[in-house]
Amino acid sequence: MNPINRAMILSKTTVYCIAAIVVFLSSCKKLYNLPEDKPYLSPDANYTSAPILRPILGRNTIFSYFKSDYSSFPIRFEIIDFTNLDRTSSDKLGIMRNTYIWKRAYTGQETSLDEINGKRAIEERPLFQVNSAGEFIMWASATDADFRKSLPDTGYRFNVKISNGGGEKILGPLFLAPLATRPYEPSYHLNEITAAPRKEVSGALKRLIPATLVNMFGATTGNPLVRETGAGTTALKQDVWVYFKRKGAGNTLTIKFFDKDSIAINPTKFNGTKWEKLVHGFNPVITPTSVKYEVAYPIPLTSIPTPYTTSDGSQALLTFSYNRIGFSGLRVIATMTLPFNIYQPGDWEIIFFFHNENPKFEDE
Repeated sequence: MNPINRAMILSKTTVYCIAAIVVFLSSCKKLYNLPEDKPYLSPDANYTSAPILRPILGRNTIFSYFKSDYSSFPIRFEIIDFTNLDRTSSDKLGIMRNTYIWKRAYTGQETSLDEINGKRAIEERPLFQVNSAGEFIMWASATDADFRKSLPDTGYRFNVKISNGGGEKILGPLFLAPLATRPYEPSYHLNEITAAPRKEVSGALKRLIPATLVNMFGATTGNPLVRETGAGTTALKQDVWVYFKRKGAGNTLTIKFFDKDSIAINPTKFNGTKWEKLVHGFNPVITPTSVKYEVAYPIPLTSIPTPYTTSDGSQALLTFSYNRIGFSGLRVIATMTLPFNIYQPGDWEIIFFFHNENPKFEDE
């Protein structure tokens, strides 16, 4: 028998067998008067942890704490009784604003801003809402002006009504206590609640520094440049500081380097850097003072791993490198890295300042 015809016969036989089983089971239910499946709402369905939601404003944040305890879906979720902590009414729940919603999957292989933006659309959503899975969402379009309060009254309380064909139940109270906007990460130099600048033990402002600094040596002393020594003491030493600066309302990202005299370092001195793969950006412009990309925000756009992100996809990853010949005649490869996020659209600059000593790029 022709193998193709044989496969077709087997396929038809399988279909007939499945159909017979379905008819048999259906007949058994009628014959033995078995009860039909009914919607079920468990008395133990609830939000099991973290009743205080603390989203950082200006970012899309999802909280997944609902446990259905085998309740039947679909379940309808509704935020009710949304008030200030003193039980006075609040109109914050009704605020609607435009936000980006993905319509097709982002892959990291897109080759233009138009291709990226063609995969997402702008829709009007409540700034704070609960979805059909019971997850709470604070959209990135929510600002400090929308939800932040003066201390000590920093939050809101609310309940959630859940219902399906099996009944309904009120869950709560739950609490919403938003944290101040921090438009980029890392932001450990800012207070996590108020976003006010933090200070070191010495009283100096706390600084951002690279994640790694390897095989970089000072042009004057020849000593290794250090990421950080003496942390938590007045003898703290950091040879490179990092700054994030928003310069306008566009869609660009610019990378700059400055030496100890605040003179721009030509980016091409980082001769091992793969500028075309540094960020998921387009139309790079390399000048003696900077490298500029057209980009889509936020950075990264999603949390999936791509060639431009950390291994888990949670942050974009800048990797700069250069190579030179050392004293031994061997090639020395120097690297500096910075995982980062930028949540607020704009014309952003990331600046690396070698404020103690200039890096040595020349061969020995």
